[in-house]
Amino acid sequence: MTEKENQWMQIGARLSNCRQNKNMTQEELARRLGITPQAVSKWERGQSFPDISMLADMAQLLEVSTDWLLGVGAPKEMQAGMGEVPEMQADLGKNLRMALEPLEMCFGQEIVAAFMKDQSYAKRTRELRENLALDGMWLPVVRFRDDITLDGKEFMILAWQNVIYDEKLESVDGDTMGHMFQMLEKVIREKYREILCPDITKVLVDHLRIKYPALIEGVVPERIPYSLLTQVTKNVLDKGGSMRYLPMIIEAVDLGLGRTPDTGAEELARQALEIILREDNFQTVMQKRK
Repeated sequence: MTEKENQWMQIGARLSNCRQNKNMTQEELARRLGITPQAVSKWERGQSFPDISMLADMAQLLEVSTDWLLGVGAPKEMQAGMGEVPEMQADLGKNLRMALEPLEMCFGQEIVAAFMKDQSYAKRTRELRENLALDGMWLPVVRFRDDITLDGKEFMILAWQNVIYDEKLESVDGDTMGHMFQMLEKVIREKYREILCPDITKVLVDHLRIKYPALIEGVVPERIPYSLLTQVTKNVLDKGGSMRYLPMIIEAVDLGLGRTPDTGAEELARQALEIILREDNFQTVMQKRK
């Protein structure tokens, strides 16, 4: 193996370790960098080297320095122990991200037993994420924790530390967790605007970019900032719209800004709803039947 190939192998190993420490798939890293998963795979196997222009973004995503990623910037006697640095950074970063996640379910001490007996919350969360995705909603990490300040049989659902649901159970039994997850899904569907933020909007747009590139490329965020799109979408949700309409919202906002660049979020939402909620729209038709 040549010295160059050996360097590529070392960088690939560092890249792979950092990515896995962040619980990030090759597909996710590739999507965030705007490249193919195959390119990431080749880097990690030492078969090719990342473009120098990508190193800064890659290091930022992986929460390490570019020097560490390249194996430079520290004396040789220190480099043997440098493997601990990204792991430590990853652990600290993971704790920080958990603390800053928007969605949280906290519960009293008597409910803790239900979670200890029923270990299916990870499976239930995955199923919840899949169900919501069918309606155009991306579910961020849900943080579950007990809280001694709550009533023993009480649970709350929080969005950005705001209480969006609060219930005191009459009893705690084998159906408790199932009921809590049912309420979690119901509340998320009804109050998704409370969870939505520019970063969640970006995730949704990135997925749309894969399926509808002509709708997104050069439009979001180039002409429509994520913050503006988030506010318009929240307004649409307030007025009875659905996250399924996000592609139409983007198209309507682009048209609206094309006519009047300084149009506000509320007016853009109104224009979007005029396009979306036509007389033959399914939601409109079913609403009239009630």
